[in-house]
Amino acid sequence: MNNFGKQIKKLCTEKEQELLNKYFGHLVKEAAVERPETIGAYTKDLPLKIEAEYRVFLEEVWREYAPKKLKGTPLVLEEQKLRKLMTDNDRESIDKAHKAATERTLWERITQTNHKDVTYYKGLLQEYTRNLLMVMREDFLEEVTGHHIENKAFEDD
Repeated sequence: MNNFGKQIKKLCTEKEQELLNKYFGHLVKEAAVERPETIGAYTKDLPLKIEAEYRVFLEEVWREYAPKKLKGTPLVLEEQKLRKLMTDNDRESIDKAHKAATERTLWERITQTNHKDVTYYKGLLQEYTRNLLMVMREDFLEEVTGHHIENKAFEDD
């Protein structure tokens, strides 16, 4: 990857981390200290909200750094297709974890132990979101640099 690509990647990864911190930054403290018994704001659609916020950011970067031949054209990302490819198993796991986290049994109410299910669910949601943003970044880098990265979306550099 050339310097331009590295700069764009750095910009994108910084935004990803900012979003993850904004929405998931307190998970460790919550799990260790607060031990919440409910999911609170961590609904199943939270990754879509974060995805939309990241997309707005990518569109701004696109307007500034798009290749000359594509200046003024809308950013085309295939996040729905990418989300579908990467997340069939993730969605199923998140659905199961969400159900366990939101359905508190009588025993969990008495013993105050639903926080384990809640923490597990939130961790899955965070990991899913991290992967979704990474896939969007790789798709974006392909568009902005013109280099097709192929199957490297799940590899660390």
